[in-house]
Amino acid sequence: MESSLSPTTAVLGYSAPAPFFASPSNPGPFLAKVSSYYIILIDAAGNRTRTIHSLHKRYGPVVRIGPNEVSFTSPSLIKEIYGQGTPYMKAPWYASMSYPPVGIFSLRDPKEHAARRRLLSHAFSQGALQGAEPMIAALVLKLLNRVRKADGRPIDMLQMFRRLSLDVAGQLFLGQSFQALDNEEPPKFSEWVDSMFISLGVNYAFPPVFQVMRLLPLPQVGEVLAAPAKIAAYGEKAYWEYIEEHGRKSARRDLLTKIIGANAEGGDGQAVLTDQETYTEVGNIIFAGTDTTSTTLTYLFWELAKHPEWQERLRQELKSRTSDEVPKYTTIADLPVLDAIMNESLRLHPAAPASLVRSTPPGGRMLDGHFMPEGTVVSIQCYTTQRDPEAFPDPERWDPNRWLRRSEKADAKRAKELFMPFSKGPRACIGINMAMMELKVTTATVVLHT
Repeated sequence: MESSLSPTTAVLGYSAPAPFFASPSNPGPFLAKVSSYYIILIDAAGNRTRTIHSLHKRYGPVVRIGPNEVSFTSPSLIKEIYGQGTPYMKAPWYASMSYPPVGIFSLRDPKEHAARRRLLSHAFSQGALQGAEPMIAALVLKLLNRVRKADGRPIDMLQMFRRLSLDVAGQLFLGQSFQALDNEEPPKFSEWVDSMFISLGVNYAFPPVFQVMRLLPLPQVGEVLAAPAKIAAYGEKAYWEYIEEHGRKSARRDLLTKIIGANAEGGDGQAVLTDQETYTEVGNIIFAGTDTTSTTLTYLFWELAKHPEWQERLRQELKSRTSDEVPKYTTIADLPVLDAIMNESLRLHPAAPASLVRSTPPGGRMLDGHFMPEGTVVSIQCYTTQRDPEAFPDPERWDPNRWLRRSEKADAKRAKELFMPFSKGPRACIGINMAMMELKVTTATVVLHT
């Protein structure tokens, strides 16, 4: 966790169903002002993000998309809503995306989230990732071998990238890959992830429908609704197998060791996170990181396929720096062409493009000249901010050059503010360092050797 551009498209609604009632006179469609089902049904059809983007083109930087929900685009509000020390809590929708104990993704209170983030952030440090890099490199090499095996025949790279991301997440956070790259059939875990979005989304947006679905004697429906429990059970089983095999302190260089080791040494010697909280967070990380990374890689290579001149430009840059079969991350991390291609792909095709919903704090707030009462759901979506024509001229065109000449542009500050594929502020993606390592190493490897 939206539009059909995102792996989280199956989530059916951010606005809780509400009765019909009048709303303040903010710009927006009439139906959105009187019923939250306006945006819920659009979301169910997979059109939320594009619809909101179109509404902003029509109505401007402030658009009411529900009786109690307003979308914004102004750069000045990004810091207000998402910045350090913000009093805006995550909206109630997030609570629907997790079963107890609540994980870092769904923790609404900023203080609770900050405390949890401190307990996990060391596992995503550059030092921890450098230690785990050989595991990532081995899996990237498996991907390369699958591509080579195709020998020029068409290959579904979305599925290949998804298998890579799943195996990386499993290796680093469960102590074992899902062996997705070793087998012809995808692992069941992939199906459970897809089904989990549907199950949680229906339960939140249409509770009566969810209860009826539970009673239906249809195995296919039962499989979908059971997905969250299956994912939780898989993570718990893998966690205890890891503890049994490696203990709570080991010399392994995966990221789960970092989390478990820190817990064992926390405070007075007691675990800082309970075992249940630990494997819940591990499940959240795998759940959140798999499709986002694979979606980004798929769009990036789709653009490179359409722009062979950028393929060659990147290939020559990589060759000037490395001859390794799988380049080391420290060797390629700062390459300007690679960085420009990555940023432009994340700009035009963000894997999580949709609204980052928050609730206005007690007393309400004046936002862009409109008063938002306490508890109003407010949001900004990067799909729209990253298409701002002032910051990104000709915004629908994929053009890595805009990043290579960015330092010369007067609008560089505005572009930096509006670029938020990993969110912003204290709620920004905790796994951004891991994501960039996997994205850049994979891209470099495939471009160099295909």
